[in-house]
This record gives sequence, structure tokens and C-alpha cells, in this order.
Amino acid sequence: MAKTEPQKEKVVPVTDGGYGGRDNTKLASEKNVKLITTALIGKEAPDVLADFEFNESGTKLLKCAAGHAPRSCNYTKSTKQCHVSFDAEHCRSCPYKEQCTPGFGKTVAKFITSQNASNKAKSQRFMQSEEFKNYAKIRNGVEAVPANIRRNYHLEKMPRGKQRGSLRMGLRMQITS
Repeated sequence: MAKTEPQKEKVVPVTDGGYGGRDNTKLASEKNVKLITTALIGKEAPDVLADFEFNESGTKLLKCAAGHAPRSCNYTKSTKQCHVSFDAEHCRSCPYKEQCTPGFGKTVAKFITSQNASNKAKSQRFMQSEEFKNYAKIRNGVEAVPANIRRNYHLEKMPRGKQRGSLRMGLRMQITS
């Protein structure tokens, strides 16, 4: 993506989840590319994290999903996580407390989150939309081609290593407009 020139028209590549992430998405948006990833790696993030607001660099939580500003926010650079504390009264009456699962003290409620978790929750939310499902169909259709070739030509049963022989394959494509 770094070597790609900025695009005149919007380009939408549909890729594997390994290409997702904040850095790749940001770089793609600068080049007029909308990066769609079809599979996410790691554990799922709670949906409520999609509504959290962070500063530009992701080092400070500005607002939670309920719209409350944190009492304090400490960023750990090595883990890229924010240790956040809110007034306990806000969190006890919050409709999202089951998803956030803060630890309650006498006056504060604490939990750990990150901008990466928020971005992952946004991606999970997008994966439920009809637009994403149409993109996933395109990628699934393309990935079926190598699987069919492997299955129909018995490529798994071919001998491995250096052996004398020949293999002939043909590919026929019909393009209709």
C-alpha cells in the first residue's frame, strides 16, 4: 500500500483479516482506497467499544459510549492500552456496564481499553451490514477457483519432490457484459 499511488477513483480491495488494522486502514484512506477485511483475528471486542471516542493518536479516551468523560486516563505505551477510571455513579447507572465490565471501587469504576479494541468493534459492527456481506460474496467467489482446480485436478495426490513428468492445464473464462 505504501508504494501505491493515490487513486483518482475510489478503489475497494477485499482482503483477509491479516491486512486489517489502524495503520493499514489509515494509509489506504490517504490513497483513496477503502480497505475491506473479511476475517478478523483474535478475540471479539464488545460492541459498545465502537462508540468510544479517542484522540487522534489513540493515547487518550475522550468519551465513553454513554457520553461521559473519564476522570483519569493513563496510557501504557508497551501494550497500547488506556487504563481509564470514571465516577462510579455514572457506571453503576450506565446501560452499557454489562459490556464494559468495569471494576467498581468506592468512588471510581476502572477498566482497560484501547483504540485498537474500538476499531475492532467498529469492524465487527460493519461485518453485520448488507454492504459487507456483498463484499464477502465477491471474495468467497474468487477463493473458490483455486479450491476447484485443486479438487478437480487432484493436486493433493500429485507426487512431491523432483520427478520427471508434465502437467497440462487449461483455463477458459467467459466475460459477458
